[in-house]
Amino acid sequence: MDRNNTYGGFQGPPCPPPPYPQPYPQPYIPASAAVPKVKEKPEYNKAEIVLSVFILIAAFCFVRYVLFHAMGFITTGVFAAIIIISAVYMKKKECSFSAFNKVLMVILFIFTIVFSITSNNLIKVLNALFLFGGISYLVYSVGAGNSGVERYLPFALTKAVFEYPFSCFDKQAAITSDSLSKSKAGSNAKYIFIGLLLTVPLTAIVAALLMSADDGVERILTNLADSIFSMEFWNVLIQLSLALPCSLYMFGMLYKNTHRKDIKVLDPQVCKQKIFNMRFVSNLVVYTAVTPICILYVMFFISQANYFLSAFSNDLPEGFTYADYARRGFFELFAVALINLGVLVFMSLHSKKAGKEKPFALKLYSIVLSVFTIILIATAMSKMVMYINRYGLTRLRVYTSWFMILLAFVFIMIIIKQFRFEMKFARNMAVIFTLMFAVLCFSRPEAVIVKYNIEMYRSGQLEELDKDSILEMSDDGLLEALREDAVTKEEVNENKYRSYERYSYGRYNISSIMVDMLTE
Repeated sequence: MDRNNTYGGFQGPPCPPPPYPQPYPQPYIPASAAVPKVKEKPEYNKAEIVLSVFILIAAFCFVRYVLFHAMGFITTGVFAAIIIISAVYMKKKECSFSAFNKVLMVILFIFTIVFSITSNNLIKVLNALFLFGGISYLVYSVGAGNSGVERYLPFALTKAVFEYPFSCFDKQAAITSDSLSKSKAGSNAKYIFIGLLLTVPLTAIVAALLMSADDGVERILTNLADSIFSMEFWNVLIQLSLALPCSLYMFGMLYKNTHRKDIKVLDPQVCKQKIFNMRFVSNLVVYTAVTPICILYVMFFISQANYFLSAFSNDLPEGFTYADYARRGFFELFAVALINLGVLVFMSLHSKKAGKEKPFALKLYSIVLSVFTIILIATAMSKMVMYINRYGLTRLRVYTSWFMILLAFVFIMIIIKQFRFEMKFARNMAVIFTLMFAVLCFSRPEAVIVKYNIEMYRSGQLEELDKDSILEMSDDGLLEALREDAVTKEEVNENKYRSYERYSYGRYNISSIMVDMLTE
């Protein structure tokens, strides 16, 4: 027995010593979490910092003088400033302006004048939307180096208005935060803000005690609070809160189009593939569905020829008044034209064989539907002209007639497209729409309406001049009525004083200024 074995018994060979040092068991760390992700800082320099300041100011002016108050000359200046800021920044970032982009910029500058020459709120709203989309597309076009309108314009507009600006929606905040953290003045401003925030409760308590102790202090603080926390204060606060997202949007739009690293450019082949993927309906199904509509149109024209075509000869069908005849025909035909446009769009986008390989049958159906629709539009316009010659112009008659003429151009372009596939439909329609919209804006429709109705009344073609409808118009119509002595100064002044919109939205334009001069 081994004497070293205290308890006796068999003792095996000694165990090998453990390795030194003995490591502790390590937890499992996924590969994705092994290296902490560092938030990437945006690329910027002094140009982006200056742009951020100007864009914030422009965004507040946009909210205040476009969304809340379309104030004529001021609104013109706001849009012009946004265009200038965009152009200067993109030039600073070494973006080249093609001849097309320069022309587009001039067109946008011209349309900013609309706010200064009209007080028509509907025209101002439509023009603001036009300029909003136009400026977004201008920035996109300059950044992409375009020399003309893209063939796939709807895809380009989607990128310009939505994809690019919102993909960099957080850049302005990140750049501002990073630049302030590196600046001593920014750090001091942060501490000052924190100090003011902490002192608010204490200041309120002290003010309440002083107001209880002295009537004079109470009056002073009460008047001060009323002046500070007035309705205008809350309006400005709301406008500032809306200006922030507008500023982030505009900054993101400019930043994305000038920092084109990893940008998803518009690829014509991708657009072509997307359109190809929309084609899922057999052409035979399309022909079968459209054929009854075409047959119905043929039957319609044959059975109702005397009724509808009488509009071209300015004859009134028996049993109808002018009002019933024009109203019943015009708006039904207007609805049919819109339906036909929807059918043609569906046929072009969703037929399996369309586009460049469009078969003759599909082209024929497109031409037939377009021709029928143009005839219906011509009939509807003839009926409207008959109605206008009898009862004069109104805003609704002018706007709907303008839209019907625009629709007629669309269907004419569709017919041409069937014979010339390479024709740039988007470019031509953009030009036509811009020209038509310019006619609508710069003609000042209400002035045209008043002048036409007064001339008809004085020539004896119009039985009665509706003064009430004239006085309900904007200053565009009132100015023309004053010039023609159709209304008195007192009637116009009474209308001005009871019109809240005029004092909020329409005082700083040529029409309103001239109305004020004529009614003093």
